Amino acid sequence: MKNLAIFLGAILCSFLYGDDVHISPRFQTVYIREMTNAFDQHLASRLTSARVLWVVLDPAKADAVLTDAIDDNFLNWVQRTYTKPTPGATETSAPVVRRPPSLGEESLGTVFLVDPRSRLVLWSGCERPKDSSIAEADRTAIRLTNELKVAFGKK
Repeated sequence: MKNLAIFLGAILCSFLYGDDVHISPRFQTVYIREMTNAFDQHLASRLTSARVLWVVLDPAKADAVLTDAIDDNFLNWVQRTYTKPTPGATETSAPVVRRPPSLGEESLGTVFLVDPRSRLVLWSGCERPKDSSIAEADRTAIRLTNELKVAFGKK
């Protein structure tokens, strides 16, 4: 009976305070994977100027990773980058084929913030650019940055 009361209380709190749930403040740095149409550059600029996250150039020093795709290539990259090799072990994973960016390729508009160590998606946002112009990419980066700012509980 006590467990049922705790469960119901937790459900009620989630409905009452669901909008106040924020990403842990332990996530302060992010590594941004290469994205189509150089969108990663726009995100890096906006995230740092808005002081939402510090962008690091070394993925091993990042608390989280921003990516526009969670696919086999991403999972292989996470495995290689964030798994410490066992002494004496040999590399057995298949080579990873990286998706080359294409100027004509359209982005699906979804960006994922991933904790690479726990393999957990912390946040995702979807803002499909109206066109492939630099101005539209910047506007999209601003909108996604503002969504992340809210997710982190920053003003």
